This record gives sequence, structure tokens and C-alpha cells, in this order.
Amino acid sequence: MTCLHHRTLKWGVAMFTLIVGIAHAQEEAVIKRATQLRAAPGDSASSVVELASNATVSRTSERQGAWIQVRAASGAVGWVHMFDIGAPVRDNPAAGALRHLGSKVSGGSSVSVATATAGIRGLGEGDVSRSTGGGRVGSPGEGLQQADRLRASAENARTFAAAASLQARRVESLPAPASSSSASEAVAPTTPAPVRVENGDVLGHLLKSVESVTDAQEAELGSQMAVLLLHGKPLDPTPELQRYVNRLGRWLSLQSTRPDLPWTFVVVDESEFNAYSAPGGYVFVTRGLIDRCTDEAELAGILAHEIAHVINKHHLHAMHSAVRTGVPSNLAALVRHVHALGYGAQAEHAADREAVTLAARAGLDPFGLVSALVQVNALGDSDLQFADAHPQSRLRLDHLEQAMARRLDPQAGTKAAVTIEQRLESSTLK
Repeated sequence: MTCLHHRTLKWGVAMFTLIVGIAHAQEEAVIKRATQLRAAPGDSASSVVELASNATVSRTSERQGAWIQVRAASGAVGWVHMFDIGAPVRDNPAAGALRHLGSKVSGGSSVSVATATAGIRGLGEGDVSRSTGGGRVGSPGEGLQQADRLRASAENARTFAAAASLQARRVESLPAPASSSSASEAVAPTTPAPVRVENGDVLGHLLKSVESVTDAQEAELGSQMAVLLLHGKPLDPTPELQRYVNRLGRWLSLQSTRPDLPWTFVVVDESEFNAYSAPGGYVFVTRGLIDRCTDEAELAGILAHEIAHVINKHHLHAMHSAVRTGVPSNLAALVRHVHALGYGAQAEHAADREAVTLAARAGLDPFGLVSALVQVNALGDSDLQFADAHPQSRLRLDHLEQAMARRLDPQAGTKAAVTIEQRLESSTLK
């Protein structure tokens, strides 16, 4: 890396962090429907002023459960429910600044901007096994070996949860809105085409059906994919952070229908805002994503979204469809193909519903994922070249609003959010 490029990259990361911080602290929003500006979080709080539909407000950085603090045009400050606000339907200055930043960093291309703000949308084609191997990770399998050593046990996760005062709760699964179909319905059946399988029995089983793949085979496939996804990518060197993310993620996974998978959570030392996963329980988040999460609930919501992809076998369903078309000829090509096309809008919506439910069951604020999507929406993600397979955050928020309504408000509570820094500084990881 040249000195000039290094300085440009450092400038870009610093400016991106600054822009996101400013945008989050002073985001302009509109009121979606007439509502009351409350003096405190909760429907029972006294009304400060009535907010008309389409009224403009400024969102502050304060959030408590499902409620966020805003400033009305009159200057009055109060709280509104998160589902009662939306982003203005116009070009967002923060998004424009991000697009300009993308040109500075990538020499005219805005791909890095899309990657930086995609986060919970999945991995781009250019990110799969395209590294030059110039990071701190040596051999192709070294990153996986490091990740496996970081894996937290179920007992580790329960100890962490107890120290963090997180208690498992019984929460019913959210129903899919009437307008939605299941993820499996989104994939049209295809006629098998002749295909040369180079990775043994697992892809051969995938050619037949997802159900024919055993948990052990899925875990083996996931480890092979993890080698590709981590190739040349250094892991974050902070042991406390790796330990924290593994224990938080493992605690979330214990609330799922597949708690016995060898769940492994990895913090990749990259500045991009990104998260992705692989079959068998591998979940990856970048340091850039963690640094830009406002609180623990947002990180938990993003981890839970990726956990949901794994437990619902969305990777395997997408790979099954791809293998049957005969497009890929080896695992690396298959991984690129699937991550480029995504899992489909229905699968993303299903993962969102599952994510907020998992967070609630884990004793965490289920509105963390909603908060993360609100921030992405405020940055104007429709202008940042997302693939059609990944629905815009506005559509995902609309879907979650229909599915959640006020069902999970009691689980969200109205306590001040716990930040990641506070958790790392506490005794819960000692």
C-alpha cells in the first residue's frame, strides 16, 4: 500500500465516522402519522405537543427501547415511537457526502460506500476470496483456526448473560404479514442441469435437496466457506472484543431452534460496516460495524439477523438453487454467486422477524435491529447501489412494523441503552 493511498484511506475512515456521527445525532426525519410528542418514553407519558402527519423533526442520539428522542420544529424536545417516524423522501446530505467519500477512497467507484453502509444486507461479490492475502492472516486456513479458538461455550454464554443481568424470556414468534410469503416460496423450482461437483458429497447432496444435508455436513461446508471468507482478512486483535461478541452471539443462539450448532462469531479487522454468515453457525462482523453501533442492542440485532439466516438454512436454499442451475463449478464460485445474488427479499424479511424475536427471548431490546435500519434508511440506502436481492431498509422497516406492531414493546422497556463500551468496561467479561 502506498503512503498516499494509506493516508487517503485513513482520511476516508475518519471522515466516514464523523459523517455517521453527525448524521445520527442530527438526522432529519418526518412524522409518518399524527402522534403526540411525549415528555418521556411510553404511551402513558404526558404530551408535550401534537405532531402532525409529515411534520419534520430532528432525531437525537437518545433511544430507550422502542422510543427515540426528537426535536420538533418549534424547538420542543420529547419522545416518539420508532415506528412513527421515517426518513424524508429526498436526497439526504449525509448520503451525498458518503457518495463523495466513496469516490475519494475508491478512485471514482462507489462500491466501497455501498459496502460500508450495507452491513446487515450481506456480502458483495467482490468480497469473497478476492483478498491479496496481505493482512496479518497467513495461510488460507489460519483465520479459521483463530476463529475456532475464540468460540464460546454455552456455559460461557450463560455466565456472561447472568453477569449482564440478561434473562431468557418466553416470546412467541412473529407472524409474517399477510402480504408476505415464506422464504421457500420465493425460490421457484428449477429443472436440474448437468453440473460438475468439485467439493464432494456436500454439494452433491445440495443438488438433491437441502433436507438431505446433515448438520455435520452443513458444519463442514460452513468451515470451508469460512476459509474462503476469511482468506487474507485479519481478525481484530482485541481479545476482550472477540470474547464479548462470541458470548453475546452465543447467548442469542441459545434462544434459537438450533442451539447445538458449533456457533462461532468473528470480528474481522476491517473498517467497512458489514456483517455476513456461513452455514453451520459462522457469523462475521467487521470492526467498523461494531464501532458504528450506537449500543449493544443494535449489535445484538445484527448478530441475530445473521443467526436467523443460519438457523433457517437460507445459505443452503440459495446454494441449492444455484447448484441446480449449473452456474458454479467450484465452491469459491458458488459462494461468490450466492452472495452476489443474496437470499431474496422474503428470506431477508424472515431473518428480520426472527432476529427481533431472538433478541427479545435473550432479554435484550428487540428494537436494536430497528434502530440500526433506521440509521441506514436515514443515510439514503436506495441511492447507494444495493442489489435488488437485498430490500431497501425502508421496505424492511415497513415489514417489521407490520409484523411487530406493538407486540414487543413490553420486552423493549424504557431503560437507557447499554453501550458496547460500557459492557466492555464492566466485569461481565472478566
